[in-house]
Amino acid sequence: MKTRGRQGLDGKKERRAQARIARERALRRSALGRRVRTAAISVVVVASVLGLGSLLVRNGSAGVSFAGDLRVGGTLDKLSLPRLEGNGTIDYSQFSNRPLVLNFFASWCPNCIAEMPGFEQVHRELGAKVAFLGVSESDSRSGSIDLAHQTGITYPAGVDSHGAFFNAVGSTGMPTTLFIRPGGKIAYVQTGALDPTSLKQLIQRYLGVSA
Repeated sequence: MKTRGRQGLDGKKERRAQARIARERALRRSALGRRVRTAAISVVVVASVLGLGSLLVRNGSAGVSFAGDLRVGGTLDKLSLPRLEGNGTIDYSQFSNRPLVLNFFASWCPNCIAEMPGFEQVHRELGAKVAFLGVSESDSRSGSIDLAHQTGITYPAGVDSHGAFFNAVGSTGMPTTLFIRPGGKIAYVQTGALDPTSLKQLIQRYLGVSA
């Protein structure tokens, strides 16, 4: 009887010891799982921050540089482009204290060709109240110069020959026009051609300026 009692007691002790070992293993696995999840979250956070940084600051090729969050509601902090004609660069600081209409155009874009005389018309009507900037997008310099002469635009124009700035804006088509408030806030991005009436309506709505 005593022997069976001792055997039963020893068996209980062994089972308790095995249960304790199993719990310790489970706790170690749980802790390891938490560390893995924490590391994975850290990787995602770092990747997200790096991705945001790529939105905020980019240097394009062919003399193009820009910085800012280029989505609607974001801010264009910096933009520098080679001039379409002649030497030197065009810098956003020239326009930052005024509302700005920034229009991407190209000689291979029929709708750009159609709308640009209207942009010149509105530019002349508004005078100094609103700045205009044309940007030749993924086009030959000579083709864009010929187009600027053909359509009669007199406002400044720069060159984004590899489309780096255009791609950062994230537009899905041409022509594309940005309506930028003083200080750089991007109020609206228009994809598609505009006639003079529609252009003036958007300027009034998003930039608060009327002819």
